[in-house]
Amino acid sequence: MLEGFKIYLETEEKENVKTMISKLPKGHQKLLRGYKFTFTPGNTLKGDKENIGYIHKDKIVVAAPWNYGREFVTLHEIAHLVYEYKMTPKLKKEWSAVLKATKKEMPKHSALNQNDEEIFCMTYATFYAKHKPETYSNETRFAFIKKIPE
Repeated sequence: MLEGFKIYLETEEKENVKTMISKLPKGHQKLLRGYKFTFTPGNTLKGDKENIGYIHKDKIVVAAPWNYGREFVTLHEIAHLVYEYKMTPKLKKEWSAVLKATKKEMPKHSALNQNDEEIFCMTYATFYAKHKPETYSNETRFAFIKKIPE
């Protein structure tokens, strides 16, 4: 009985990931080929009280944080791949300018002290998430996300 429930959860999880990925641009989807998704319990990753997700080799590992949905954290981790493989030096420079121009609009409690890549990942995740956290919602930054090449 318990084994059947585990299979159900794993099947549902795979379907949810598949649906989420299908909403991304085709070129961003291709970046995920060969990656396995692992979802772990707990607010943070086991043995790492500072982080809620990571990408390493062929794995994307995501915890179950209190303040963010798993979809959001998974999209954030995917955004690191997009930043690395789709953002040219010119686009990164443009992103920095967008951030500088819109930083005053970010709530005080947001991660303003994070680097450009981390804020990019938070914005990317917000743009594609079904349930968007307001902290990183911004039309100017969203317009930038839309123009990232496939």
